[in-house]
Amino acid sequence: MALTLKRSSLVAQVADAVRGEILAKTWAEWLPSEREISSTLHVSRGTCSQAIHALRQEGLVETVVGCGMRIRHRPIGRAHPAGGKLRSVGVISPTPVNLLRPRDSLFIDGLREELFDLGVRLDLHNSPVYYVSNPDGPLAKLLRKNRHDCWLLMRATESIQRWFMERGIPSLVAGSSFPGIDLPSVGDDHGSICRHAANRLIALGHRRIAFLNRRPSGATDRESDAGFAEAVQASPARVEARTVYHESSHKNAVQLIERLFAASAPPTGLLIVNSYCYLSVLSALARLGLRVPEDVSLISKDDDAFLAYLDPEPTRYANAPATLVHKSMIFLRSMLEGAIIRPISVRLIPYFIAGASCRAVGTAPSRANGIGHKIAVTGGGPAP
Repeated sequence: MALTLKRSSLVAQVADAVRGEILAKTWAEWLPSEREISSTLHVSRGTCSQAIHALRQEGLVETVVGCGMRIRHRPIGRAHPAGGKLRSVGVISPTPVNLLRPRDSLFIDGLREELFDLGVRLDLHNSPVYYVSNPDGPLAKLLRKNRHDCWLLMRATESIQRWFMERGIPSLVAGSSFPGIDLPSVGDDHGSICRHAANRLIALGHRRIAFLNRRPSGATDRESDAGFAEAVQASPARVEARTVYHESSHKNAVQLIERLFAASAPPTGLLIVNSYCYLSVLSALARLGLRVPEDVSLISKDDDAFLAYLDPEPTRYANAPATLVHKSMIFLRSMLEGAIIRPISVRLIPYFIAGASCRAVGTAPSRANGIGHKIAVTGGGPAP
C-alpha cells in the first residue's frame, strides 16, 4: 500500500488518499485497520477515524460490527451518497459529447470523474433547441423532465443564461457571462488573450493584422473582440486592423481567407479564434501559395493537442482542462451542498506557447527546432 498525501487539510488528505486506494481497487473487500492506515500515513488514530467517518458518510464504506470497515462496491456512474439520495449535475450543450472539441470533451470527462468520487451523477442534455432566440419552451420542458441539483451551461447564449438567472436555478456558466447576468462563471480570460496576441503581432512589426472570430453569439466572442480592439487602439504605431467573422465551417473560413488575401494590401499577421479554424486557415493559405511564417504569421487563440503535430508548430495559448475542472468543481461542490453562490467570474490566464508560426516582419523565421516553449501570460503586453 503506497499512500501519499497531497492537500493541506490533514483529515481531507487521509480521506482522499484512502478514497483513491478504494477506487483503484487496492483492497478487495475490507479496509485495513485504522491502526495500519494511521501508521502508513504517519497520522494520529483520531485523524484517521475522522477521515474514515467522512468516507462512511459518502457511502464508500460501512461498519460491520465485530469485523471492521467493509468497502461498498457500486457500479460506475451510479454512485450514491450517504442518505440514499442520488445527486446530479445537468449539463446543457448544443452538440453531443462525441462532437465536442477535444478540450471540451476532456473537461466533461474530468468533471464526471470528480463528481463520481463525490457520489454525484453528471448528465448531458444536448440539443440546438435550447439555443434558439426564445428558449423558454424547450428549457421549461427540459427541467420538468430532469431534476438536477445544479446546472452547467456550456456555450450558453444570453437567453439561456438569463432564463436560469431569472428563475434562481443554481447554475454555473462554463465560459463568460453576458453583461447583466448574475451567474457565476469560469473560463479563460479571452480579453487578455486577444490583447496579448495583438500586442505580440504589433511588437513584431506587423502593421496590417486581422482577427478571425466567430460571428458574435457568445460572451467570449465579444470579450475577444474588445481585447483585440483595445490593443490596436492603445498602440503608438499606426496599425490597420480588422475583425472578420466566420460561421464555424471550413468552407466559410476558406472563403474569408481568399477574400482577405485578394486585397491589394492583405494582412501580414492573423489571430485565429480556435484550433479548428486554424487548420482551415493553414490549408487555405497553402492553396494560395502563401507560406507560414515567411509570408503570413499566425497565432491561435486556443489550443488542442493535435496542434503540436503541425509544422511549423502553431504559436498559441493553452490552459490545461484540469485547471478548468478544478475551478469549476469549487462552485459545483458548493451548489451541491445548497450554498448560495455569489455571481463571481473566475478568469483563467493561459500560457503563451511561442511556436514557430509567428515571426518579426522582414526577418528569417526562428523555428527553435520546431518545438514551442511556454511563457506565462502576465498581462496584455507582448510575450518576451
